[in-house]
Amino acid sequence: MIKHLLSITLLSAGLTAGAQSFSGMYPFTGVSTSTTTGNTGTTDPTPTPTATGVTFGAFTAVGTPTNTSAGGVFAFSGWTTGATNGNDVYSSMTQTVDLTKYYDVSLTPASGYEVSLTSITFNMNRSGTGPRTFVWRSNRDGFAANLPASVGTNTNISVQTANVFLWTVDSYTTNTQQKNLMVTLGGTDFTAQTTAYNFRLYPYNAEAGGGTFRIDTVTFNGSASLATGLGKISFDLNSNFNVYPVPSHDGVLFIESKNMSDLSKIEVLDVLGNVVLTSSKNDPKIKLNLTDMPDGNYFVRMYSGTSVSTKKIVILK
Repeated sequence: MIKHLLSITLLSAGLTAGAQSFSGMYPFTGVSTSTTTGNTGTTDPTPTPTATGVTFGAFTAVGTPTNTSAGGVFAFSGWTTGATNGNDVYSSMTQTVDLTKYYDVSLTPASGYEVSLTSITFNMNRSGTGPRTFVWRSNRDGFAANLPASVGTNTNISVQTANVFLWTVDSYTTNTQQKNLMVTLGGTDFTAQTTAYNFRLYPYNAEAGGGTFRIDTVTFNGSASLATGLGKISFDLNSNFNVYPVPSHDGVLFIESKNMSDLSKIEVLDVLGNVVLTSSKNDPKIKLNLTDMPDGNYFVRMYSGTSVSTKKIVILK
């Protein structure tokens, strides 16, 4: 006998609840070059940001020397050279992105949550011979394309073709941190995701191997929504379970199955995915009393071993 499965997708309004906005900032205050306690190395030891529904990982430096070059910021040297000291012509810079050298960080949605991201804001600086160009990429496309870049006012940074940030003026008369830099996130790749986001910042085209690239006050902006877990529900038309009557005109329903002994749990969920009733009985016939529930559509979800079977029910008193 051919087994048929029917899958339906609920509207997004019925999938999430309690969206909470967040701005998770990395201040790098724990980064140190102290001769007393030692250099903090390639992983930022500063406590990571916290927000409901998302876990922030620590920033790490990959492909760089093992020691940070400054405290209170994330600063490393060893970047790919390709720019000439004193030359501001972008087309003369010889290197493309070096995929082996970058700053890396991950954001992971907590269990039961969906995370959407809208932007990354950050400050940066370079030493006199540090990288002139840098880009952000993500794991959503395998780190293939540069993320949309923009700059604020009063900055020595411009945005070139293909979203490349460029330190525009080589003249280094003041050691001024550049602020109001931003990467814009959006679209399906950064909306309502339940798997980890991984971001990499690639500095390149340094004027010398000892030139440093520094980032500070990196902030991830977005929101976390409680995911109901309904998402896509597969209804097994050949299920051994039977729920009746549908619709129920008094809020009382019954579940019958020949394999009730295999049943570990029964849940009744509303259309928002909230569990309104749980039962673990394994009698041949189970009574569900939903007389106190308002009229509407509900779902009975039955757990048997490693399988889950779901049926839609209707209360119409």
